[in-house]
Amino acid sequence: MAKLPFDPSRARGDQFAGGLFDTKAQERAGSADDASAIESVAEGATPTPKPPRELTVTEFSDLITRTLDDGMRGSFRVQGEISNLSKRGHWYFSIKDAGSVLGCVMWQSDAARSVYDPREGDAVVVTGKVKYYGAQGRTQLYASRIEKQGVGALELRFQQLVAELRALGYFDESRKQPLPEFPRRVAVITSRTGAALQDVLKTAQERCPAVEFVVIDVRVQGPGAAEEVARALRAIEKLHTRLSIDAVILTRGGGSREDLWAFNERVMADAAMALSIPLVAAIGHEVDTSIIELVADQRASTPTQAVMRLLPDLAALDERRARLGRDLRNAMRWALSMKRERLLALASSSALASPALRLAQARAGVHQLEVRRETALTASLARERRVLDQLATRLATHSPVTRAAAARAALAMFGPRLTRAIAVSVGQSRRALVNLERRLRSAGPEETLSRGYAIVTAADGTLVRSIAQARTGERLDVQLTDGLVPVRVEPTPPKE
Repeated sequence: MAKLPFDPSRARGDQFAGGLFDTKAQERAGSADDASAIESVAEGATPTPKPPRELTVTEFSDLITRTLDDGMRGSFRVQGEISNLSKRGHWYFSIKDAGSVLGCVMWQSDAARSVYDPREGDAVVVTGKVKYYGAQGRTQLYASRIEKQGVGALELRFQQLVAELRALGYFDESRKQPLPEFPRRVAVITSRTGAALQDVLKTAQERCPAVEFVVIDVRVQGPGAAEEVARALRAIEKLHTRLSIDAVILTRGGGSREDLWAFNERVMADAAMALSIPLVAAIGHEVDTSIIELVADQRASTPTQAVMRLLPDLAALDERRARLGRDLRNAMRWALSMKRERLLALASSSALASPALRLAQARAGVHQLEVRRETALTASLARERRVLDQLATRLATHSPVTRAAAARAALAMFGPRLTRAIAVSVGQSRRALVNLERRLRSAGPEETLSRGYAIVTAADGTLVRSIAQARTGERLDVQLTDGLVPVRVEPTPPKE
């Protein structure tokens, strides 16, 4: 099948009318011959080959600018997810979807009027015009308005994975390992062609050249990068004992959210979680945070900082060694000085100068102790003798025979007095008893009955105190002083 001739109208589409292939635009660009050649191609004729027109960079930039101004007039509303957001008066950012990225700028005057404050990862609708910025060779969307649509797909995926791994304990500080104090060999997982590796090796050479590095070359961006890094981590976990690897640095330079997305994959987080030696992650810049940095034992903002955290500073170690040497020498000098002073004191001691004098002093001390002992023993015996004499005197004065005789005399004297006191007390008690008996009798019923009174009770034993209680024909008991008289109630005769 023969190749179809080039059709500029089909290539540009209706929306590009008046654009790059517009006759008037070509006339403005310069050559009418060029326009004729294009028209002949559109009619199917075979144009005569002509060499391309030479333009300066500024002229070509002006051509692109005019083409965009003519072909993309008016404002556009573009949907996408915000990334690489920078707010320095003006707002600089990109909007992206799964296939493309578009640079955007929003001037400070428009940003001040915006009611929405955008955040990294937000899904937005940006309204603005497309222009070409020749000074930097960039085509940008100059935004006049920005509206939020919701959380972007990548940001939502990131947040969901963070929540899942946090619930599983991947980010717990308790499971993270301390960095070795003096690592012997360190594995570096990164791209061999990246600037991050050169930063790591340069910093390590300056800081501590004695530490060896094993470089594992992997892709750090794009499809398959996460799987390559995960395989490298699993290989280190399997071989770190045989290779004497004490720690791992996983690093790459900065980039957009999409460039760093491989470090937000679950497969890499699982491999880092299973690693039994410390892992230091330095991905992107300080403002970026990836899943692997949250799982790693230590996070560094740059490759250089990762090396500085992991490797000891040779200069600092040398300074510490010198300081410890000075401290040790000062301690030895002080100890020797103290021993020398002690030796001089012993050398000038009188005991060492004259052992006989030292022995005589010891004998004098022993004699003094013996004299003190004899004096103390004599004084103690005298005290004990005085105590015995006092006890003997008390015993002779208060003997049991003397005390018994005194008790008999007291008994003989107090016996008659006790007998008289008992008789008087008995007489008084008897008279009191007689008086109480007389008073009791005078208050009793027998005394009352003896004066002619009687006690009347019913058959059930209740007292009859009034004639209202006596019913005709009822039997009553009358208690007199010398016995009980039964009676029966008769009717009362009428009064005359």
